[in-house]
Amino acid sequence: MRVSFYIPFILLSFHLCLISSCQVAPAELKIIKQRLCDNFDGKVECIEPKPEKGFVLLERTTGPQTEESWENFGNYLYFKARETPGFLLEFNRPFTPEERISISRNYSAYIRLHGVREKMEGFELGNQTIASFHYLGSLLKEVKRESGEIRKKVNLESEPPLFLEFDFILPEGTKGSLHREIQLRWKEL
Repeated sequence: MRVSFYIPFILLSFHLCLISSCQVAPAELKIIKQRLCDNFDGKVECIEPKPEKGFVLLERTTGPQTEESWENFGNYLYFKARETPGFLLEFNRPFTPEERISISRNYSAYIRLHGVREKMEGFELGNQTIASFHYLGSLLKEVKRESGEIRKKVNLESEPPLFLEFDFILPEGTKGSLHREIQLRWKEL
C-alpha cells in the first residue's frame, strides 16, 4: 500500500480536530513545592528563602524610642525593617487563564501567632507560583495588644521565639500549612 493514499485522511483528521477545538485538558493542578520565603521577584520567584527555624537579625536604630514599647517596635518592623514573613507555593504547570481568575478571586492565606490569626496582606500570582506574605510588625502589635503588653518596654534578648503558623486554602478546597520559628535579635554593631 502506498503511503500517499493515507495523507488526505490524515490531513482531514487533523483539520477536523482543529475545527472542533480538539484540545487536551491540562494535567491536574498540584503543588509540587512549598517553601518559606520573605521576598519575591517580579516573576514571583523566591529571592529570600528562609529556614523553618532561625534568627532574624535587625539593624539597630539610632534612637532608643524603638525599644520603648511594643507599639514603637511594631512600627519599626513595619516601616523600617519591613519584615514580611511569607511562603511560596510552586505548582506542576502554568496556570490556565480560568485558574488565574479563580485563584485571584478565591485563594486565601492566614498567619497565626500566639492565638492571633490575620488574613495575610500580601498576595502575588506568578506563572505557576503563588506567594503570600504579611507584615510582622502589624501582627506582633496585635498580639501585644491582646496580651496587654503593647506599652511595655521591648527586650529582645529575653523574648521567646515567635512560632508563626501559615495556612492557605486554594479555590478547589485544597488546604495546607507551613510553620516557622523565628528569634528576633539586634545585629551586633
